Amino acid sequence: MSRQSQTESTRLFDNSVRQCVRYVFCREADKIPIKRSEILEQIAPEYRKKSKNVLVEVEKELKRVYGYKLVEIKDKDKILYIVVLDEACESPPSRTTDLLQKRILSGALTHIFMSGRPVKEDDMWSFLDKSGLLAEDNISGRKLLTQQFTKQLYLSYSKMGEGELARYTFDWGPRANHELPKKFILQKVAVAFGTDPACWSEQYKRTLQ
Repeated sequence: MSRQSQTESTRLFDNSVRQCVRYVFCREADKIPIKRSEILEQIAPEYRKKSKNVLVEVEKELKRVYGYKLVEIKDKDKILYIVVLDEACESPPSRTTDLLQKRILSGALTHIFMSGRPVKEDDMWSFLDKSGLLAEDNISGRKLLTQQFTKQLYLSYSKMGEGELARYTFDWGPRANHELPKKFILQKVAVAFGTDPACWSEQYKRTLQ
């Protein structure tokens, strides 16, 4: 390869990295997972078969400049990417939602974690209502959990069973698992009850995993 060809190749590679970083950073605001195909569209055709090399540099730049990391999520038959803070935080990041939505999301995640298993839909609405976070008859508010937080992968909303016995449950989604360490959840619960986190033995064990 001539020096001119090497220079052009380097330029294409660097441009692909910069374009991916810009695209990923802009997409971070809405928290909607990024499809692999959408990432590939930002890469010069000559480097799409070497996309892993490009993404390695993209991850370095995201961490160095913005303090973010790019996480690959396998969802059934497709690959998605989410952008999360490189360092753990005690609650969903401020850009995630407005204050009330953050409280609802934190409350839902806390209820699931302390329950030790996926939570039935009816139980979730009852908990949020009794906690003063979301009225049980607030249908539009429910869409935060069943649609918005689910699309953002903070929550998993799954159907269990068939026919009249079918029920929906909520569980932690991949983004929540990467952004919000369970130890912070348990610490806040312990403070609220004036006890030691270790008093909840099962939950405490899970924070150590």
